[in-house]
Amino acid sequence: MSDKEFLVKMGNAIKQARKDRNLTQAALAYEIGMEKSNLSVIENGKSNPQILTIIRICSALEISVDKLMDFEFDYIGFKEAKEEYKPRQHK
Repeated sequence: MSDKEFLVKMGNAIKQARKDRNLTQAALAYEIGMEKSNLSVIENGKSNPQILTIIRICSALEISVDKLMDFEFDYIGFKEAKEEYKPRQHK
C-alpha cells in the first residue's frame, strides 16, 4: 500500500462517517473550523492532514481514531512502498 492509497482509504472512511451522521462537508468543515474545500481534499485522499486535524474530525464525528482507520492495512507493504509524501521540515 502506498502513501496515496492509505490517504484515499482514510479519506473514504471520513466521508462515510460524515454521511452516516447526515452531515454535509460544509457542516463538518464549519464544526472543525476548516474550509469546505480543504475537507474535500482530505476526503478525496489528496492531502496528508496533520494529526490534530484528524483528531478534530474524529471528535466532531464522535468516533475514535482507530475506528477511522479500521480498514485493511498492509504494514509490510507500506514500509516497502515508495514514499510519496515527505515529512515537513521544521526549523
